[in-house]
Amino acid sequence: MSRNRCKPAGGVSLIEALIAMVVTGGGLMVLTTTQMKLVHSADVARQRGEATRLATERIESARAYSSISGAGDSSWNSLASGTETAGANLSYTRSWTLDGNSSQPMRQINVAVAWTDRSGAAQSVAMSSVISRTDPLDVGSLGFPLPANGTIKRPKNRNLNIPVPAVDLGNGKSVSQVSSGLAVVYANDTGAVEKTCGFVVNNTADLGNCSAANGYVLAGYISLSGPNSFPSGLAMNTANLSGSTGVSCALSNAIDQNSNATISGMKYYLCLVRVASAGNAWSGSMRLAGMATGTDYLVCRFQYPSATGVSANQRNVQPYSGVAQSLGTQNYVISSASSCPTVDALATALHQTCRSSNASRASDCPAS
Repeated sequence: MSRNRCKPAGGVSLIEALIAMVVTGGGLMVLTTTQMKLVHSADVARQRGEATRLATERIESARAYSSISGAGDSSWNSLASGTETAGANLSYTRSWTLDGNSSQPMRQINVAVAWTDRSGAAQSVAMSSVISRTDPLDVGSLGFPLPANGTIKRPKNRNLNIPVPAVDLGNGKSVSQVSSGLAVVYANDTGAVEKTCGFVVNNTADLGNCSAANGYVLAGYISLSGPNSFPSGLAMNTANLSGSTGVSCALSNAIDQNSNATISGMKYYLCLVRVASAGNAWSGSMRLAGMATGTDYLVCRFQYPSATGVSANQRNVQPYSGVAQSLGTQNYVISSASSCPTVDALATALHQTCRSSNASRASDCPAS
């Protein structure tokens, strides 16, 4: 028998190796192509994020005008369509249009940001928003609502005419316990005084035993500037008020509304000024009493600066005139200095001269 019959056929291993190389090469090409697509997609996503930022920046820039009239983007009346080049590492074309005209209360702004990616493909992002015609001068009113405005940022979600220390009873009612024998009940939505009670009110069930009332609340804080303590006979004197049918006042330590702790060197007063009928007004001046002879003090009031929509009564300008609403933040400071102090950058106005050198001290600074 020939020995060649037992010899394996040659060349098989070489073919298998070639096939394996072709398969591997094809896989590597697919992997490389996929990797390139992933890199491209990531690149476009990053560019799209930058384009979105540029579009948002343009909208916010238009919205940040500083006046109604003026020049450029700094004024509402000068807002206009435009086109510009933006971006640092890549050139973006940013264009925007505004619908309507400057006389309208609102205008829609449409922003488009276009660019060419690294593969040469055109890309774009579009955004739209609405800009409101709001005078920036009104921002102060939004941040610090006026006493007459009962719909914006109301403390404890109640009308601004309700003193902050008043307790919310629920069911739209709040109460100030002026004394153990007098409670004042308010409507949370209007701030109007609705009832008075001759006892301590604990809940709305107690209100059925209260009486209907017409009147307004006058309230505020008294602080010290110089003296270490308040005069022992400190009280509120209402003899100079006219137009009311009676006034009831309470004076107590000021309380921190967050911690319920007593605030050192500060008192809180609240007076109910009754009137004969709803809508009737009262006038006159409130005075601090109890300045003992030989104690040389000045009583100064915080008379707030003029502002649009704020009346002289609300600013604590005295004597009051034609008051037909509750007044809060009618604040005073007792000073031992020779003139009224400036407190937290706010100057105070002389209200009473309770010094021995004042020949009219007895009448200006009543004993009770």
